[in-house]
Amino acid sequence: MRDKNNGEIAKSQMFGYALFGCGANCLGGILGSFLTLYLTDNLLLSMSFIAFMMSAGRIINAVTEFLSGFIIDRTHTKIGKARPWILGSSFFVALPVFMVFNCPLSLGQTGRMVWVFVCYLMHIAVFGAVISIAIATLLIKMTSNTTSRTKITNLSNLLGQISQLVVGAYGVPILMYFGGYETGYRGMSFIFCFLGFLLPFLTGIICKEDPDMFDAAAEMLHESTKRPSTPVKTQIKYVFSSKYSFPLFAMFLLFNFAAMIFNSIAVYFIRDVLGNALYMTQITYAKLIPGIICCVVGIVPLANAKLGKRKALMLGASFQAAGFALMLIPNLVPVIIGNALYGIGLAFYGSLIFASTADVADHINLTTKTDVSGLSTSIAQLGMRVGMLLGSVGVSVILSLGKYDAQAANNGIAQSSVTLFAERCGYAVVPLVCSILLVLISNFMNADEEVIKLRNTQ
Repeated sequence: MRDKNNGEIAKSQMFGYALFGCGANCLGGILGSFLTLYLTDNLLLSMSFIAFMMSAGRIINAVTEFLSGFIIDRTHTKIGKARPWILGSSFFVALPVFMVFNCPLSLGQTGRMVWVFVCYLMHIAVFGAVISIAIATLLIKMTSNTTSRTKITNLSNLLGQISQLVVGAYGVPILMYFGGYETGYRGMSFIFCFLGFLLPFLTGIICKEDPDMFDAAAEMLHESTKRPSTPVKTQIKYVFSSKYSFPLFAMFLLFNFAAMIFNSIAVYFIRDVLGNALYMTQITYAKLIPGIICCVVGIVPLANAKLGKRKALMLGASFQAAGFALMLIPNLVPVIIGNALYGIGLAFYGSLIFASTADVADHINLTTKTDVSGLSTSIAQLGMRVGMLLGSVGVSVILSLGKYDAQAANNGIAQSSVTLFAERCGYAVVPLVCSILLVLISNFMNADEEVIKLRNTQ
């Protein structure tokens, strides 16, 4: 239950929301770690098809998330605006992932491509689009207290990082436990897809939207009906005319673009530049453990309370920039330390960027007196998808410009100096530039303070 005096909500509500991040990362973890391997080695599909499928999925997803924002804004039920969509989509967002990893081998190559493509689109661009906007909208509707929101996203980030660690550390052992190949993927995907359904479904059951916000939304709806009309283009204008919409979009774009480049180039950089692919485990732990500790200790909500969200965002981006600057030194020790600093920055930014989305939505709702929470959150999701799309394309461009030689890699032959330079740029230089830009853009994110002023004057 919510404390009426200060807007704080019960820990059970916070934990319930965080379960979604844990479940979502179970699905994202197996897709990120095993999808390409499964499609190439088990289904014998080409890399060109895989690249096309992923790019098409992200492009369509950017559109469907925008449409999902309109739908959720027009949803009015006794249990709220977002919860019905979370409860209704949680099973169907996990099922297609299980189907991807259980494609019938009896199908021909064309049949396999159709099966995988349709299932992937159902996960990414249909049910994934709806549930991603719904969970962002739920944060807005659970509480208007910015400190509570930061605590919620901090806990969600914590459970999400733990699930990433579990998938990364135990995904292969589980795969082998079930026998590898077809049976291995069937068993492994069932476990993580079941969690990917159950945990978000529990979020929809446990979390409650604030009844006071039902009244506020109803009042906004009543006020909007007094106007001559509130067409779709007017609602879009409300969202895009906000001074915080572009910075929010840019933050999500740069944050996800840098993460996509950094994570995708990592295996090449560690193997070719550092000279030993086995360093991957040490570096992964160095990246994740400091962030998990930050979330457990509660440093991010404390920094948000003491410094304000704008300065806390800048601090997180600064940690990331410092980490990438250290990674410019192509030796194991500075790379490990750099990853630790990046992990701390990730804990800050990963929590605060989603809390900022709720602040921006509140600011738009209060200034326009129209509830466009779903559409407002779609701006952030659009930035995320564009960043991921550009990142996936960017990896290919970097490796192509660096003249990466896959045959040489398979034969144990060292890459050229041009290739090594390109890999270093992808691993440290490009993310460093993005992190510096995030510091600058974050300086404009003052929506939480303005929302407090607006509420005090209304």
